[in-house]
Amino acid sequence: MRTPPHRVTCALAIAAALTLSAGCGQRDDHDDPQNTPHPTTTAPALARKGAVTRDEAKAILARYVSVNNWANAIQGRQRTSPSAQARRLLATVEGGQLLEQSVADYKTWRTKTATEQKDYARPFYYVDPVVYAPAGEKWFAIEAKADPSGWKGLLIFDQADDKGWRNVATVALGDNKSARLPAPIATDRAGLATAVNPTTRSGKLAPNQVADAFEDHFVTGGTGAGQALASSASTRAALKVYKERNQHKDARAATKSFKQADARHQQIYALKLRDGSTLAVVPSAHDQHYVLKKEFFLRAKITPNEEEAVFNPAKRIAVIDEFQGMLLAHLPTSGNPKILSHEFRMVDSQ
Repeated sequence: MRTPPHRVTCALAIAAALTLSAGCGQRDDHDDPQNTPHPTTTAPALARKGAVTRDEAKAILARYVSVNNWANAIQGRQRTSPSAQARRLLATVEGGQLLEQSVADYKTWRTKTATEQKDYARPFYYVDPVVYAPAGEKWFAIEAKADPSGWKGLLIFDQADDKGWRNVATVALGDNKSARLPAPIATDRAGLATAVNPTTRSGKLAPNQVADAFEDHFVTGGTGAGQALASSASTRAALKVYKERNQHKDARAATKSFKQADARHQQIYALKLRDGSTLAVVPSAHDQHYVLKKEFFLRAKITPNEEEAVFNPAKRIAVIDEFQGMLLAHLPTSGNPKILSHEFRMVDSQ
């Protein structure tokens, strides 16, 4: 994974232009805020347990940051090719949708500028980590700030096939450094959070309906399931991609459209907030279809751009790009749910 701030700023940079060719680490270990309840010794509290203690969670975070920085440094020494060593190393601490995106970053390494490569390999750390371990679950969340950028986000750690802890999702709290959660995450007297079943509705939607609503902005411009979502920076960015899909210079010969796809990893992580609403980290995916009009099949081909050519350099009548991502969504008890942030990466092109 690259440093979190860069992951956020490149989100939804997915409408790459194509041309037609004729004839063819945690550094500061602060305690949780004072308003976070601490464990008690009452019998009910002892009966409830999270997957890890706070100290264990912070140790897992520190190892993740250390290994991630190590892997990025190895990749950073490569100028044009992905590093198999860096990928194997990163896979020991990352999983899920996050690893899919990081592997795509490594694969497309040669398409990045020297400045981008240098920034990617620069070490980062998490400060002021706050641990949220839901009672009875096998995963936990950490809210933290990245140093030196000041980026604020939520990290989800889960155990991948019992092989150990992996960071499976990293999402920004919002689209700017001052972003914060709509309400504090609820914790009980033992300091444990409460997980929400992905099928449990909070207001207009359940967490497992969020991806359909967001992806509808790419597919129809938000005229279907997307009507359930409140406007946000994320939905507006998706709508911009939809509205500009056929404003490219080759629109006379080729059309662009989007189709919702299956997320490669479909686990949803949701927590109850103090006001009764739900905070959810949701996997999401779509395909971008760039296709020649039939009358041009015999006299033109689409030339993939530099990033697409990493996966398939052949000129062809259609280019299908696969984007895998994740969303941070707030589902209030009343009113429209809101996408707080989004993160997508092109992981394949055929």
